[in-house]
Amino acid sequence: MKKQLKKETRYDEIMTDLNPEVAVPYSMTACFKADDLIDHPKFGLGKVMDFISPNKIQVIFREGEKILIGVLNQEID
Repeated sequence: MKKQLKKETRYDEIMTDLNPEVAVPYSMTACFKADDLIDHPKFGLGKVMDFISPNKIQVIFREGEKILIGVLNQEID
């Protein structure tokens, strides 16, 4: 129980001051970049924390971190 509370506290700290209205619906074929907010149909609101590989993203949700399929958004200047 303490472990779940710690995950939720970390999530709340990370999500402070972020606008959930800008979250994009999660899709395995969508492009993401670090700090994007996503809306996952099962896990809810999450924030992209890192890329594990070009097609895997690490996302924090209220219940903890998950590795999801996603495409790295490589912005061209």
